[in-house]
Amino acid sequence: AEPKEDEGPQGGAGDEDERPATLEEARAYDIPAMAKDKYRSRLLQRSLTKGGPEVAQLICERAEPHFMELVRDQFGNYLTQKVLEVCPGPQFERLFDLLAEHLRELALDSHGTRAVQKLVEQAVQRCKVAELLELLPGDLVEKLAQNVTGFHVVGKMVECLPQKEVVDLLERLCGTPEKALALGKDQWGCCVLKKCVDRSEGDIRAKVLDAILAGTVDLVQDAYGNYVVQHLILLGNQRPNPLVTRIIDALKGHMFELAMQKFSSNVLERCLVTSTDKDRNKIINEILNPAACPPSQAVQKLLFHQFGNYVFQQSLEVAKEPQFSLLVEHSRQHIQDVLKKPGAEATAPAGSLPAENTRRLCVKLAKKYPMLSEGLDINTCDQSWAQYTDPFANAYGMDAYATWMGNPMLPQMCGFPAWDPSWGAYPVSFPPMKGYWGKGGGKGGGASRARSKGRQKSEGGKDGKAASKGGRHEAGASGGGKGRGGGGGGGGAAAAVAEGQQQSGPVRVARIVGYWPNYTVTYDEVPGTAAAASGGGKRDRPKNRSKHKPAAKKGESAEGDAEGAGAAEA
Repeated sequence: AEPKEDEGPQGGAGDEDERPATLEEARAYDIPAMAKDKYRSRLLQRSLTKGGPEVAQLICERAEPHFMELVRDQFGNYLTQKVLEVCPGPQFERLFDLLAEHLRELALDSHGTRAVQKLVEQAVQRCKVAELLELLPGDLVEKLAQNVTGFHVVGKMVECLPQKEVVDLLERLCGTPEKALALGKDQWGCCVLKKCVDRSEGDIRAKVLDAILAGTVDLVQDAYGNYVVQHLILLGNQRPNPLVTRIIDALKGHMFELAMQKFSSNVLERCLVTSTDKDRNKIINEILNPAACPPSQAVQKLLFHQFGNYVFQQSLEVAKEPQFSLLVEHSRQHIQDVLKKPGAEATAPAGSLPAENTRRLCVKLAKKYPMLSEGLDINTCDQSWAQYTDPFANAYGMDAYATWMGNPMLPQMCGFPAWDPSWGAYPVSFPPMKGYWGKGGGKGGGASRARSKGRQKSEGGKDGKAASKGGRHEAGASGGGKGRGGGGGGGGAAAAVAEGQQQSGPVRVARIVGYWPNYTVTYDEVPGTAAAASGGGKRDRPKNRSKHKPAAKKGESAEGDAEGAGAAEA
């Protein structure tokens, strides 16, 4: 980006006090030393513009003897720009003559170029255009236009010079196809050429555009020239842009080759978006009917190419009938062939997209345009397909089957509920929301502790007591938590059993089948004891005890605890 003329260092001690210096303070300043300081230079700039005429005159007079030294300084050049801007006429004349002897070398200097740009701007405003053009002749301007620092000076001249002088300058820079092509293919010259287009008017504008369009085929293939052509496509507010038609006509006969090149493919995409239907059909028809190969082979080559696939996708996006149907018809079989193969075998022609990217592209197109997958039987539970359709699975450490990638510790590390494979379904492949598994689902105890406190008995009145104190069970979910409910797969039914309620009949348990967003919820009937085993965690004592059931005696409680401790030791 072009540097700003008032772009001084910001922040630090110099910006703490925003007030300008007073006349008494300015008299005590060492102006050359302060101008080279990273922070105090901004104080001097602020004092020049806001400190009053006496302060500005004092700073300008003290900076003048050291002007050439400050122009080349990293921070001093900002003060010289302000001096050129605010100094009176006689002093500007002296500074202009001083810089005139070193104008060329300053324009090529990374810091001096800013002062030269300010000099060009002030020379035009102070009616010294003739003297400026004598210092910057045409041959020097042409060299500066292709220099990393000099092109800023040429751009400032194109912006600031009066219309009569601008015409002569544009004629010198890009008045012929050869000059326009050389300037457009240069890293810095392309920026100058775009400014020339914006500044031109009338006859010189038509001449510049003709010179650029004469080399369209070469420019679109160049790393920098393609930006000039894209600038023409987006030029002005007129829609449709007549220049787009001229660009497409200039590329006639080269569309297919250009679609598979890195820089020209960007231009073709831009043309497809901004052109009229008539011009858009010219591009698509030439892509479908290249001279070297039949349509089906041409589409296959374009579809799986690292650059051409973007042009093909944009063509599908904007095409209308009958071109849209032709693109679908010629690409359907190639896309389905890739989708039928396992991930490791999905291949593309040599020099094109990698196999993994090819498969991702085909999945994307098949989802966006369902007609591309007509007649294709896709098993969404297949791992090679599911990893593309479930965006959450890989993000949270799951494989295509929404399992934990063979790492049993990963659910606990991520804070996700564990899964009991005995349910015969897959867990959801995104982090569960708070309360998703019931009121439990926190930190769970170890398996040995759960077995010692949750051992169930098959007889006597200890069942209710064991259920009330039970935490995790071997057949239950391993991620049960503190509080009510707890457990993973049992849902509300498991929470009810954990509360001590007797489940005499089967319990309906929900499970998710498929992958987001194409999934369904089904319900299975499981025995109440299985549901009780799958849920549960550590829970508090029930608040309301049944009146007709006597409370457990102290001896019985101690006996139950002793039995549990014995089981743990065993």
